[in-house]
Amino acid sequence: MFTKNLILAASLSAILFSNSANAVIGPIKITLNPTEVSSNYFNESDTLAPFSSEIYTEDDIKNSKSTDIYDFLTQNTSLSLAPSSGNRFSQKISARGYGLTVGSHNIIVTLNGRRLNNIDTSGPEINTININDVEKIEITKGTGSVIYGDSAMAGAIHVFTKDNVETKISSSTGNYGLTQTSASVGINQEKINLNISMDTLSHSGYHVAGPNGNKDKGEQIKSNIGVRYSTDGGTEMKFDYDESSSENRYPNYLNLYQFNASPNTNGTGADYTFREIESNTSTIKFIRPLTENLTLSRSQSLTNKNSQNTYSYSSPGKSSLLNYDYRTSDYILNFKNKNLKIVSGLTFFEGLREKPNVNITTKNNSGIFSQLQYINKNNIYTIGARKETIDYLYNPDADANRIQSGKHKLNAFDVGFNTRINLNTTLFSNYNQAFQAPLIDRFFKSAWPNDGQIFSGFVNPAKSKTINIGLNHLTEKTKTKATLFSSNLTDEMYYFKNTGDTSKNTNIDKSHKYGLEFQNRFVINPKWSTNINYAYTIAKIDEEVEQHTSYNGNTNPMTSKNNITASVSYSFSDNADITITQKYRSSAFAEEDYSNSDPQKQIAYNSTDFNFSYSSNDQLEFNFDVENLFENTYGTWLRKDVIYPGNFTRNIKAELSYKF
Repeated sequence: MFTKNLILAASLSAILFSNSANAVIGPIKITLNPTEVSSNYFNESDTLAPFSSEIYTEDDIKNSKSTDIYDFLTQNTSLSLAPSSGNRFSQKISARGYGLTVGSHNIIVTLNGRRLNNIDTSGPEINTININDVEKIEITKGTGSVIYGDSAMAGAIHVFTKDNVETKISSSTGNYGLTQTSASVGINQEKINLNISMDTLSHSGYHVAGPNGNKDKGEQIKSNIGVRYSTDGGTEMKFDYDESSSENRYPNYLNLYQFNASPNTNGTGADYTFREIESNTSTIKFIRPLTENLTLSRSQSLTNKNSQNTYSYSSPGKSSLLNYDYRTSDYILNFKNKNLKIVSGLTFFEGLREKPNVNITTKNNSGIFSQLQYINKNNIYTIGARKETIDYLYNPDADANRIQSGKHKLNAFDVGFNTRINLNTTLFSNYNQAFQAPLIDRFFKSAWPNDGQIFSGFVNPAKSKTINIGLNHLTEKTKTKATLFSSNLTDEMYYFKNTGDTSKNTNIDKSHKYGLEFQNRFVINPKWSTNINYAYTIAKIDEEVEQHTSYNGNTNPMTSKNNITASVSYSFSDNADITITQKYRSSAFAEEDYSNSDPQKQIAYNSTDFNFSYSSNDQLEFNFDVENLFENTYGTWLRKDVIYPGNFTRNIKAELSYKF
């Protein structure tokens, strides 16, 4: 069936798209030309890459008018996102059928090559990225395990920031007390450049006030300073310092009646959970040419983060404090000689989480990899392998007899090719083996409302084998990508929810996922353009029996079969344009419903967004946005009558920006 679907997709593409000249950038603001892929170090164009990718340039990001990176990923990509337990400052991410329940654990997120993934289940810290600093976003699917290792089961999201060469300030205001201010300064000299940026955002809440008078309000501050220096010998030195702080309250869960009657109500009647996070990261990187063909890059980073949640339900005023300390070191060697490229490296990560007066848990990764690319006329071939060791240590306070340690040695592999069929069309395929070492929360079960954690033992790492087969087609007016994929997994991790004290983290013996991904950008004429991004995904459990309950043949929770983003843009003139975007994600089973028997399912996500943009000149720009135009209601279902409200309001925002 998989082969028949591939042949059908290839045949349809050949019929639908005729041969024409090489693509150029269209007369309106849309990127159709091939875009360089940076995340695999080979820097080929995306249409020549031997893997599936979504590439978004600085123009794409700017033209989206997104407030933050969560908004951009939700409204423009094939990824699925939703607030985590109603927390809009922390969102779950899913790709390739891993589901919103655990999808964030199975995809890597990097910022300029530095991993943002946490060692626990709290998800990658994407919200710390200032979208105004972003130059490019690369989403690579079904690949990345050789270079980036642990957790690249679904693929990776790579964010690259730009060197600002302008001074810019923007200010936004909207309903529900939304205010946002961004400022950036860039100084670019022959050998040195300096970039400083800051972004502040606050809102006054979307729900009724709790007993203490507070709504689910929040505020966040993000700042960055970056320095680049180049020597006469060609060595480049980079230093970045990022700082982020946020405090917000997020809503309590609702039952079905409350959700349908008024999603802005306070479901439990208790005060809202209050969360405070402060983090800072310093990164230093050296890129040094050793010979004409050989370059060495070395980077080191240090992250300190403090996270505190104050809960009111079950135990009034109870707080949970977590301290994090992350250290990374990467040594990357690049070799280029005519048609041959080789990238090899050593990567080290030391992660520590301290729960004061309770325990310290660490997860340390060390890996070695090498990947080769060879170009032969119209063909590109790649092959690579990785070996990684993961060490764990659990150290409970005041009880040395309960110290636990564990270790995994895991391997990744990738082989692929891309071949040009004609001037406009390329065909690619790759086979990828990936793994996910358990996050440290998998070793605990809840002891709420006592100390919150009881060590329950280690679980097995997950492994995947994925085949991708795809097509790229490029003309003067269209850019089309289509990919068929199939993944077989062993020991996929999940939380077995049961009554009493029998709930636990464990593994699905065998499971599989397959689907079709389709992207098309079409410049109809100098005024009209369209963009479609569609993903059809099936995620099934093959073999799993837990405490006499069989899940064989069931669908993984929170995996939507259909996910589509469609937008149309119209330019009134060189100075004014509008964009309407429709995002739809079909219904799914609730987060804990691995038995597929819960009478309440996860409802579909549906949002229509509108943007109007006007530039009076090169310096001054005005934007008017309406998010969720028709006030569609969406929440995430944990189980029956445990629903965390997400989007349900029509959000209106006006922004004015000025370049000096």
